Amino acid sequence: MNKTTLIALLVVVLAGGGYWYYADQQQKAEEAAMAQKAADEAAAAAKKAEEEAAAKAAADAKAAEEAAAKAAEEAAAKAAEEAKAAADAAANAAAGAAASAASIFDPANFDAVKVAAAIDASSLDDATKTALKAAVDAAKNSPEELAAVLDRVKTALGL
Repeated sequence: MNKTTLIALLVVVLAGGGYWYYADQQQKAEEAAMAQKAADEAAAAAKKAEEEAAAKAAADAKAAEEAAAKAAEEAAAKAAEEAKAAADAAANAAAGAAASAASIFDPANFDAVKVAAAIDASSLDDATKTALKAAVDAAKNSPEELAAVLDRVKTALGL
């Protein structure tokens, strides 16, 4: 074989090897670029999903806050209504008790046991309680004295 043929064959072999080597490198570079692009797109999608999740969480938190505020407002209104009802009931009970207490000190409705119970339930000292009960017992048979003694008992009890 002659020298020119060998050189031509060597050039063809080197050209084929170079083409094969560089073609393989080009394919690897393209694959790496595609992988990088896919990673960038995935990162962008993840960031977008994160932002959407944060926005949704903020909206949910605001809705929960509004619901809690509404529930607290309703609970406060209900508590105020219940407190008003309780205050009205207490006022009615106090008025009834005052009317009942006033009626037991009326000489026409006199009941010595109820008057003694009212004296015992008071915050007066024991000596005053004993003196008032003794005065009621002494006057229970005399309507003239009874009215004066019952007035004295009402005054002592603060009625």
